[in-house]
Amino acid sequence: MTLIYRLIAAAIIVIVTYLIVRGLERLLLVLLRGVEAEYIHRIVEGVRIGIYVIVAIVVANIIAPEIQVLSILMLLIGLSLIAMFFDILRNIGSEFYIRTRNIVRRGDWIEVDGISVRVVDLDAFGVVGETHKLEKVYIPYSKIVGSLIVNRTTPLGLITRIFIGIPQSYSIDNARNTIIEVAKIIEPDLATEPDVTYIGTRNNMLEFTLEFHIINYRKLGKIISVIEKEIKERIPDAVVRT
Repeated sequence: MTLIYRLIAAAIIVIVTYLIVRGLERLLLVLLRGVEAEYIHRIVEGVRIGIYVIVAIVVANIIAPEIQVLSILMLLIGLSLIAMFFDILRNIGSEFYIRTRNIVRRGDWIEVDGISVRVVDLDAFGVVGETHKLEKVYIPYSKIVGSLIVNRTTPLGLITRIFIGIPQSYSIDNARNTIIEVAKIIEPDLATEPDVTYIGTRNNMLEFTLEFHIINYRKLGKIISVIEKEIKERIPDAVVRT
């Protein structure tokens, strides 16, 4: 078989394989309707990679049956597959690093891009979590490795920091005493004494942080709601954020 015929045969196999893969993806989406999208994605990716690897080997054998040429083609195919699935491979490597170093574990509260998330599960592609408002959050492992992550889980419980802005019409001492007064309301749910810190002035507001350890993380949403309600009752123009 001449080289031109081998190239034509290889091209036909590649085209047919592409069409088969697309058809299989649609078939899997139909057969697995109602199943979690993440699980379907994992199955589709696995099937796609398996088929592409097998076809790549077949095509290489057709184009270059000679050992030396075949070896070069296999190298190029390997590099192409690495480039094609770079994000997946990087995520797999990130997962290995996170699991072996115990950076995050189930039940931990972590802060990612300023958002506090409780780790519910660690699956094959990332961390499944929820906020204190029970919103679902999905974080790829590569995102965790490539970002500044704060693990707020300590032996004393979940460490929580709330930012409170008080209008400058109030004195620093008056604002601080108001926050301390409100913090005393939630003391039964805390593992440590709350700490109030003045951090400066911004946008005509006195900025404070209220920091404490929570015994039961499930009460986080309720505690934040109580703090916001009590502070706004005392200082209506106050701003409370987590």
